[in-house]
This record gives sequence, C-alpha cells and structure tokens, in this order.
Amino acid sequence: MWWSSFGYLKRQKLRRYHAAGPMVIIGLATAGIFFSNWLTETLKTGLYHHLENAGLSGQSTAESTTQTWWDQVLFWGASQAEWIIEWSVILLVLWLKVKTTKYLLITLMSPIMSALSADIKNAETGHHTPFQWSGIFRDILRGIRISAILLLMELGLGLTLSLLGLALTLFTGPLMVIAGPLLLLASWIVSAYFFGAAVYDPVYEQGGLDWKTSIRTGWKQRGHLLGLGAIFSLIMAIPWAGPYLAALLGPIPCTTAAARRYFRPNAIQHT
Repeated sequence: MWWSSFGYLKRQKLRRYHAAGPMVIIGLATAGIFFSNWLTETLKTGLYHHLENAGLSGQSTAESTTQTWWDQVLFWGASQAEWIIEWSVILLVLWLKVKTTKYLLITLMSPIMSALSADIKNAETGHHTPFQWSGIFRDILRGIRISAILLLMELGLGLTLSLLGLALTLFTGPLMVIAGPLLLLASWIVSAYFFGAAVYDPVYEQGGLDWKTSIRTGWKQRGHLLGLGAIFSLIMAIPWAGPYLAALLGPIPCTTAAARRYFRPNAIQHT
C-alpha cells in the first residue's frame, strides 16, 4: 500500500499534503537534525569528560612515561583500551543521533499525520472530523508522549542486544561471526517496528484509541507495523540525505497506507 499511497492521495484530492509537505517537512527535519546534533554532542562531551576523570583520555596515556618493559605493556594496553572506548563512544553517539532524529521527526510531524489520518477516515467511512486548532497542541503532546515511550523501549531493547553482542564477543569470540549479523538484523527489525508503531499511533488516535491501547493494538498488528517501518528504516540508512528523504517519503505515504488499511470498510478493528 505504500507505493499506491501517492496515487490514492491524488484520487482523493489530498495532494495538498504532498504540495505543502516538502517545504514544511524539510524545515521540520532540519530543526530536528540540529536539535539531535546538539543533544548527541552534549552527550559525547559528557562521556569524554568522564573518560578523562577515569584516566583514559589521550592526554593521560601520553603522560605515562614508560621506563620498564612492564610499563610499556601497561601503556600499550591503556592505549588500546582508549581506542576501543573512543570508537565505542563514537558508535554510541551515532546510534543515538539516528534514534533521536527519527522520533523528533515523528513528534514534529504528528499534527500533519493526524490531520491526514482524519481526512482518510472521512474518505473511507464518510465520518467527518471537524478541524480544531486546539487539536494541534493535543496532537503534539500525544506525539511527544508516544515518541518518548517508544524511544525508551527501543533504546532498552537496543542496549540489551548490544550487551548480548558484547558478551558473545568476550566469551565466545568465533561464535560472534555468526551471531553478529543476526544481532544487527534483530536491531534493524526492532527499529523498523517502533517506527511503524509511531506512524500508526495518529491513525489509532483517529479511531478513538488512547496511547496505551495504541501500543497494545500495534503489537497485535505487528506485521503491518514492521512492513511500514522497514521502508522508513531503509530510507533513513542512506548517508547524509537519509533524514530528508525519509521526511519526504516516510511519514505521509506510510500514514496514508496505515489509515487506508485501518479505516477500510471491511477492516476488523481492535478497540
């Protein structure tokens, strides 16, 4: 349904979401990316500060003047530990940047996604939902809440997978050759699912579901959530341009596909 969403919006005379979308979405995406960069840089600075206090900074290792062969061994070990920790911090910051950018984008676009869901609900069911300015703030608040909850859940599962990978690396090194790709695939599936849950929430809201019921209903329909989320995750993986392309090709078409499926006349609703 994702690809057919473009033609559906044209037939239902809802192309204004595509017409007004690019400028608004790119502006929102840019704001979200700048905020995400600020957040991750702040976290990175804090982590490096703690490393310096722990004596693992480059300056502290450079000041370790070696006199004996044992001192040289210790110095080499400290240098390797510093390199591993530094790259671990870089990867952690990059991972957090991707996650925060995704949910900031969803939060900022929640009013547009909710309005689109209401229009599709009207087109599919004939039920008209009147526009209210107060609904914009309500949609933003709900978007913040659901994004924060889904982000924490995704970070928790991601951290669990990372710790599992670290344990496999330390205790069963050769096994990591097989388990590594499987863990990466599992991490990608988790990310795709939670994006699908974020996209479906405005649709569930138009269906009268609160955010708790939205999460439970999404799990029952996890196959559809995963399918939509997979498209967004693949677009987000494109270097540099990923967030902008995802902003243009992700929320609007994915919300359209989700709302069409949920509000179609023969759909089975879980309320």
